[in-house]
Amino acid sequence: MRKIAAFSWMLLLPVLLVAGGLVTGKTKYTKFEPGDKVLFETDFRDCPVGEFPEGFDKFEKAVECVKFDDHIWIAPSTDNGMRLWKKLALGGNDFSIEYDLLLNPESKKGINPKVKMRLLTQGKSEKEWDREAHPHIDEPYDLTFYGDRIQFGQVGKLMDVRHPSVKKLHFALQVRRHQYRVFVDGKRLASIPFQAKAHGFEFVFWDMPAYGALLSNIRVARYTKKEAKPTPEKLGIGVKKTKEGMKLTVPEKVLFGFNEFILKPEAKEALSVVGDIIRENPAKKLIVTGYTDNVGSDAYNLKLSLQRAQSVADYLIYCEKVDSKLFEIVGKGKADPIADNATEAGRAKNRRVEIRIVK
Repeated sequence: MRKIAAFSWMLLLPVLLVAGGLVTGKTKYTKFEPGDKVLFETDFRDCPVGEFPEGFDKFEKAVECVKFDDHIWIAPSTDNGMRLWKKLALGGNDFSIEYDLLLNPESKKGINPKVKMRLLTQGKSEKEWDREAHPHIDEPYDLTFYGDRIQFGQVGKLMDVRHPSVKKLHFALQVRRHQYRVFVDGKRLASIPFQAKAHGFEFVFWDMPAYGALLSNIRVARYTKKEAKPTPEKLGIGVKKTKEGMKLTVPEKVLFGFNEFILKPEAKEALSVVGDIIRENPAKKLIVTGYTDNVGSDAYNLKLSLQRAQSVADYLIYCEKVDSKLFEIVGKGKADPIADNATEAGRAKNRRVEIRIVK
């Protein structure tokens, strides 16, 4: 048996960055699913051009309905921008917000209109809602379109946007299981913990010419069913209580390709669940052990098993933020088989990584 301390973070980068890209939680919830109980929805179809839109609680500055490509949008009608907000009892969980933004293709080149969607969170009184907006200051849950980029609160830049090639962007925000997830054009870009209660939302347009950016298709909804948390068993993870704590067994097919130690893209969901289990079961030590079947030389299998254990530990440390000081990395090669190596099914069971949670 060979034991080794965790490699330096510089050595782990090739493991995480090759073959399928960086293995992170960004594709854990790849598909946006809107809430099923609509609280507020408008595409402004009944708003005459030049009139104020209905359905909002307050406005600041000049805003009006406009028509573009046979669709009704709202936009600031002067160079001073606009601000509008809506009070809704969204609470601290299980709601979604969607909207479309369109850069006016007739705007001058080099102009990057700025639009912020801000949640009105717990603690903001009515008077504070009436405050002068400070769009240049990003609060934790602000989603801001800067014309050439999209920025999320204090997380920073999420993506670049090329203007004027972009025509329309669909933004979708999802708060489920106290996670605030951001999707743009169907792609999940970020997720942060949501530790507040929302009483509504507001849009702030600034630093743009009149009609520089258009807004429409706003939909706010609640989820009537709680989001199911992925279970270890459904992902092929074995869970067993032990005298010292708990043992998690993850088969090779969940984590790696045959004879490989680089994590597969789909491994991220399983290891995210492992990270949840570790957080729910505080440990004094985490022993990550890699195993192979008996095919190949002892030296090769020992090295491969150690590399696989290290890949799993690295993901848990750098993507699931588990304390690196807890880890012990072990490579056992073909030792301790749990099935018959004489059959392919048995060899597949032996190729595994075990995580022992020592309490």
